[in-house]
Amino acid sequence: MTRGLLPCGAFASLVRLALGAVALAAAIVWLSGGCGERIEPGEVETPARPAAAATATVERVTEPAVERASGSVASARQTTVSAKILARIETIAVRAGDVVQAGDELIRLDARALEAQAREVGEGLRSAQARLALARRERARIEKLSAANVASEEEVDRARSAFRVAEAEVRAAEQRLADAEVAQSYAVIRSPVTGRVVDRLAEPGDTAAPGVALVRIYDPSALRLEVPVRETLAVRLSVGQPLRVHVDALGESLDGNIEEIVPFAEPGARTLLIKVRLPDDPRLFAGMFGRVEVPAGDVERLLIPATAVSRIGQLEFATAVDAQGRRERRLITTGRFGDGERVEVLSGLAAGERVVVADAP
Repeated sequence: MTRGLLPCGAFASLVRLALGAVALAAAIVWLSGGCGERIEPGEVETPARPAAAATATVERVTEPAVERASGSVASARQTTVSAKILARIETIAVRAGDVVQAGDELIRLDARALEAQAREVGEGLRSAQARLALARRERARIEKLSAANVASEEEVDRARSAFRVAEAEVRAAEQRLADAEVAQSYAVIRSPVTGRVVDRLAEPGDTAAPGVALVRIYDPSALRLEVPVRETLAVRLSVGQPLRVHVDALGESLDGNIEEIVPFAEPGARTLLIKVRLPDDPRLFAGMFGRVEVPAGDVERLLIPATAVSRIGQLEFATAVDAQGRRERRLITTGRFGDGERVEVLSGLAAGERVVVADAP
């Protein structure tokens, strides 16, 4: 190798680098328009794209507003059945859910002690009646002797007094017998009302005590929804006013009427208890959850057709069209109100704007 000369391989590399630089420079010049007609900077007007789609106007409507209040179904007539005497329960003829008629037997108590007491009182009455019969005959005898001037006035008075005492004893024995028969009837507890058994609180063998609940019954024909309503809304309601009620278990709405407004506001919740009478429906049961729609004035809403809303994930969009036919995709927020054909728009559109309903084919 001669000193001062490049090797052949290095020389070839330099040639390739020079050719690559020339090619890159030529490409930059061509892309920048150096080889064609130069366009001066400025604004170029583009033709408006026609809106080849059906459109609808964003409507502003004023509608009655409602506020939903939640509560439970209860019966206006609820009865708690208990015993009037202390006795052991022999049988209970009903269970929760049974329908009973007024006068049906519910519970039978052990009546042996009452029967023995009634027999004892009956014997006492017969003894008193025998003494009365004897006193009656003695009075008649003494009065006959007094008429013949054989008996004194004192003897007559004693005979008459003994007769009156015997009469009083008979009346007292008759009252005791009546009380014993009434007490004996307490051994059979009958339903005081027609209704549905909601609770059975005792079992055979238990001891029934006066005032202790054994069975609870409610009248299914007098059901109502009891709901606490904000006092600012409750004061505008009136008894007899119709309200719409929705019972979730039935999956449908019912027509109700305000039956009672409790005139006392809960200090903490600031609500009044409203009782809405429900129609007679065998599917309704006490304790069910329900909601009532309470009038709350008027509200303004923006409505657009449901077909104008498109969704991407959790985002909702609508395409607005201006007077020149230009389209603009808007991010919108819809509300809970809707009738199936229209939806409520909370933000993203204004009243009077037009939106695309469906693209043209």
